Amino acid sequence: MTTIRFLNGLNTIGGNIVEFATKTSRVIMDFGVAADLSNETVSSAIDNGKLPHVPELFFDQPDVYTHEAIFISHLHIDHMGALQYLKKPIPIYLSEPSYKLYQLLIKLGIEKPVANLHPLAYEQPLTIGDLTVTGFHSDHDEPGVMALLVDDGSRRYAHSGDVRLNGPHAKRVHAWAKRFNQEKLSLFMLEGTSFSFDTAAPVEDQDHPSIPLTEMSLQKQFQTVLAESPTLVVINPYIRNYERLASFQASAHTAGRQLVWEPDDAAVLTTMTDQKPDAILGQTISLTDIARDPQHYVLQNSFDHLERLTDMPITTYIHSNGEPLGDYDPRFAQLKDWLEAHHIPLQFMNASGHASREDLITLAKEVNPRTIVPWHSFHPEREAEALDTQTNAAVVLPERDLYYDFDELSEDE
Repeated sequence: MTTIRFLNGLNTIGGNIVEFATKTSRVIMDFGVAADLSNETVSSAIDNGKLPHVPELFFDQPDVYTHEAIFISHLHIDHMGALQYLKKPIPIYLSEPSYKLYQLLIKLGIEKPVANLHPLAYEQPLTIGDLTVTGFHSDHDEPGVMALLVDDGSRRYAHSGDVRLNGPHAKRVHAWAKRFNQEKLSLFMLEGTSFSFDTAAPVEDQDHPSIPLTEMSLQKQFQTVLAESPTLVVINPYIRNYERLASFQASAHTAGRQLVWEPDDAAVLTTMTDQKPDAILGQTISLTDIARDPQHYVLQNSFDHLERLTDMPITTYIHSNGEPLGDYDPRFAQLKDWLEAHHIPLQFMNASGHASREDLITLAKEVNPRTIVPWHSFHPEREAEALDTQTNAAVVLPERDLYYDFDELSEDE
């Protein structure tokens, strides 16, 4: 018998961790954090529910499983940030692109070293004792994202990972949804980020809400801004969304501009895409060079280097899902205050990596599982209500650290 235990993330955006286990075998899906651990020890973080209750992986304690592994759906902190605290050298599997990116971020010092990382090819089943796991390429704002399927020989379970249907790779999502439908899932764990908010889409800045964009419409808007800007345009994107980095540079070329990168983002662009950076700040070009001809450039600038923008001729600063991510981060207010003090207009140009409420219902119908667990949301009960009225699945809001057999539960209901 396979038991399922939800280790975290049942009412948070991120930090969602689930365990599938038999007597001898265990696989864990995702291993992230959704809380600040800066003032925590590993023990206190476990006690406070910020790390999963698996002390045998964090400390020198007995582990009853002969075969086990962790599978990471994608390389965002809320899905892999707890890996750095592992003490047991348990095998960790990521998609091949995410593995490549992880190794680069470790080399750049952005991520801490983690032992026993392995790439997992898409749609190539991997057996861990009694359990077999298959990853499927999906669509999110970390391009190496996977949806994950677990097979125990008689039943199948699936984890959507973070997912969207309005992105450039929607066909990938529909493809794995069709496969999951064919597998007649006993359980489908479905993210519910968009049900977290009172508005249909999350708002980064409550004072200046922006119109939700797709990856495609974002670039069209960016090209319009470039055409209308007489001087320098500054962008702050998210370094892990390397497809958007490449799209920004392509759009800059369309507008007759060069994109100047900070060294870390340039390394990601070079390693993860087929594009080479136009220019690298401090290596092939200087701020003086840019200030001399500002209308010919776009400058990628991270929050930590705001001071570089002092006295630069800037038409607008575009915040595009870069850090700080939103109002909940104290640095966000610092960013707005600094730009206002230096008379630099701030413009939001964001595209969510998460499906709309309607698209989540569509995806649930396509998969048509026996049971759905909504999670990765501040308000999973909202998604549960929508799923209960609009799909044929049993909908369960599980409790943390309890053991479930969803076939038995569904039969009882």
